[in-house]
Amino acid sequence: MDTNSRMQIADKAMKSFIARYFRDDEDGTGMITGEFYWPRAEIMEVVMDAWDKTQDPYYQELMGKMYRGFVKEFGEDWSNNPFNDDIMWMTIACARAYQAFHEEIYLQQAEKHFNLVYDRAWSDDLGGGLFWRIENTTKNACINGPAVIAASLLYQITKNQSYLDRAIAIYDWEVKKLFGEDGAVYDCYNLEKGLNAWCSTYNQGTFIGASVFLHQLTGEEKYVKNAVLAADYTMEYLYKNGIMNNEADGDDMPGFKGILARWLSKLVYEENQTKYFAWMEKNADSAWLHRNTQNLMWTAWEFPTNEFPRCAWGCSAAVAQQFACLPYKK
Repeated sequence: MDTNSRMQIADKAMKSFIARYFRDDEDGTGMITGEFYWPRAEIMEVVMDAWDKTQDPYYQELMGKMYRGFVKEFGEDWSNNPFNDDIMWMTIACARAYQAFHEEIYLQQAEKHFNLVYDRAWSDDLGGGLFWRIENTTKNACINGPAVIAASLLYQITKNQSYLDRAIAIYDWEVKKLFGEDGAVYDCYNLEKGLNAWCSTYNQGTFIGASVFLHQLTGEEKYVKNAVLAADYTMEYLYKNGIMNNEADGDDMPGFKGILARWLSKLVYEENQTKYFAWMEKNADSAWLHRNTQNLMWTAWEFPTNEFPRCAWGCSAAVAQQFACLPYKK
């Protein structure tokens, strides 16, 4: 599909998603209805994906409303959330928003909450790495991969060496404990029970994104080699080059694939790893083919979307997938 056609589909997909799920309040705030903490943060990242690929001022306004709506509900201090990954997803969204729009509040929140999480989650148990929750029993890919991305973004913005040092240290731990020789990114390491080797698209995706950032920041080829290994495992082993139909159950999984889409797009367009593009397009096309009459796409992309999808989060991944198939607007 040519770029203009894909752009039209992506725009229609996003505008339809917003029309169905976004509540625009009179006080200048807004929110995705029916969603909880971290999916709202990640849907903000989908908005930032759309900005990165279009630079349409509409998305700056939309991001601002979503951020203010988040703060209206959860406040400006997120330390009461026991899930370190929840806070880190929002930290990434804020750092990306600062890079795009240069509004100081985003940077203040990103730095404040990255440091909050790092200070309470890093320990020498298991040789380093960040704990998932404040109970400090497991160290998960879902906090360590995003933390590398957040630290890398903050280093790009501030040039504070401590962010890069922390990004590298967290990444090195994840490679040592949660990255398989075949490219699998394992879910977590429990202090008592050991390794949980379950794999998911969002952990594969954040590891790919973390690897690309560190390759760009250090120039060391090992990082892009790891990104390719993780992407190969996802495309060839998890999905056999086919359509992504799983991760549709529960409250957390339905939006996972949008996180993979985001960071695989970075690998394709910024590292010229184009062998994944046809597979990305195949999934984007299948999702769009199976949309409902409202142009919403549920997360099982080879099956028709019913007229009343279960949640916004489960429809956001396909929107991210459409934008992932577009080049960055420079």
